Amino acid sequence: MNLTGKIKTIGKLLSPLKKSIIPLFLIIAFLLIDVYCNLTLPKYTADIVDIGIQNTDFNYIISVGTMMMAMVLIGVFATIGLSYFSSKVSAAYGRDLRKISYEKILKFSNFELNKISRASLITRNTNDVYQIQIFLGLFFTTILFSPILGIGSILKAMELGTNLLWIIAVTFAAAIIPFVIIFIRTIPYFKIMQELTDKINQTSREILMGIPVIKAFVRQDYEEERFRKTNEDFRSVNLNVFRILLVLLPAMTLLLNLMIVLILYFGAYDAIQGEILTGTIIAFIQYATQIVMAFLMMGGFLVMIPRILVSGRRVAEVINTEITISDGPIDTIDDNPIIEFKDVVYSYPGSEKETLKDINFKLEKGKTTAIIGGTGSGKSTILNLIPRLQDVTGGEILVNGNNIKDYKLTTLRDRISYAPQKAILFEGTIRSNMLIGKEDASDEEIEKALKMAEVDFIESLEDGVSQGASNYSGGQKQRLQLARSIIAERDFYLFDDCFSALDMNTEAKVKENLKGLKENSSMLIVSQRISTIMDADEIIVLDEGEIIDKGSHDYLNENCNIYREIVSSQIDRSKDLLYDNEESSNYVLDTSYLKKSAGGK
Repeated sequence: MNLTGKIKTIGKLLSPLKKSIIPLFLIIAFLLIDVYCNLTLPKYTADIVDIGIQNTDFNYIISVGTMMMAMVLIGVFATIGLSYFSSKVSAAYGRDLRKISYEKILKFSNFELNKISRASLITRNTNDVYQIQIFLGLFFTTILFSPILGIGSILKAMELGTNLLWIIAVTFAAAIIPFVIIFIRTIPYFKIMQELTDKINQTSREILMGIPVIKAFVRQDYEEERFRKTNEDFRSVNLNVFRILLVLLPAMTLLLNLMIVLILYFGAYDAIQGEILTGTIIAFIQYATQIVMAFLMMGGFLVMIPRILVSGRRVAEVINTEITISDGPIDTIDDNPIIEFKDVVYSYPGSEKETLKDINFKLEKGKTTAIIGGTGSGKSTILNLIPRLQDVTGGEILVNGNNIKDYKLTTLRDRISYAPQKAILFEGTIRSNMLIGKEDASDEEIEKALKMAEVDFIESLEDGVSQGASNYSGGQKQRLQLARSIIAERDFYLFDDCFSALDMNTEAKVKENLKGLKENSSMLIVSQRISTIMDADEIIVLDEGEIIDKGSHDYLNENCNIYREIVSSQIDRSKDLLYDNEESSNYVLDTSYLKKSAGGK
């Protein structure tokens, strides 16, 4: 990334701070007050020792002591104000940065989601943002405070007029060496730590989601060992980092104490010779201590830089990810739209093989289109292309003659209802899940949709839905998802094999109920069941991404070998194969019982 790109990235990362201009000014004000109080106190101490105690002037000691107490109180209130507003600004920044990152993630297509894993996205939007938030809080309370205090203490120490400044310079030079070593040693580890955090998140997610499979195949020991190894790697890296960092505190403490000893040793000679007063030595020690402590705080900040850079880079990668699927200029679609696939080609990123080739068909009002084919033939991919969850790599999809890419995404998706292959419900209630399909749906509309989907297993709309809808069976989840997908009136209803968990009788009832949708809209059904699609107006047979044939059930049953093989694999051959004559090997498939189960006559 060039310099201009880095500046833009930093600007995006810092953009949430624009909302906190007033608190930022208050932070600067409290910080300056706090620094002033810290720089004033050593001088008061020197005056008490050199003037008050030296002259046994009790009134002077009381007067200066009162001023010291006032400065301490002001400093305390300034520190509280600084901490309060720093925490408020950093917390608001973390919230807004997570929001920006989250909103960007919601725009990701399948292409972007394949580039950055879901486990990594979770870590970046939580752990990495939190690291930046913590750093920002420390920046206001420590990083800005330290150099101002350090520079102020140096100036104040110079005002004392001693010849002991060389001790501070030597201490600085000695302290730089361990800081440089620690900084260089820890940089590689912080990147590894964040990557291992991703790995722990991903491994935990896989194990938790796969618990039934793990138990069924008695693989607990293997998975425990897999997690133990990942966890052990993370522990090992953390230990290496903190072993290095823990050297810093005792090393700096040793240098600080050595500095004080040197000041007392050489200051004593000056005091004996009358070149410096005792109070001045005490004040100089205090200023020197503040200088070294400021340096220590800045050193702690420098040690944090590698981890913050890693976290910032990871969050910036999300924010800067170029969205491959973006809005077009058209924001309206005429009534009774038609979707046309025209020589559509699609290849997954990094794949040399085309998933879809030369796909041509239309979706029109009052028409039900079905797609059937073997596993991996591209059925679900076709459905994903319509709401632009993915974009074609060749050919075009037209809506009323305009390329689908020319429409705004919200305009396009508002006309489409999509029920994915895997039933996805969200934690909450039946009502909250139904309102996802139509935000302003009334209870009557919800109950009508539930009835159409044959949802007869709930007591009320306030029935709870647990995380992952684990309190419902597969068939129940599919029916609830179907209800959600049909609650709003849409021009196109896309059903991706979402009847697979229903028994034949329930499926027939649901399909009969859905016939009313066909009058004002178009339906596209992907299924492996012949009974689900056989009454469709047009059935498209896919094989290895190509349309082999299309037509009605009866036409395909007579003319398409692949379709006939699918039909024969789903019926009892001994019951439903009727031979034309005893000597011929040709046969006719009797699928009348399938028509009955599908709701036909």
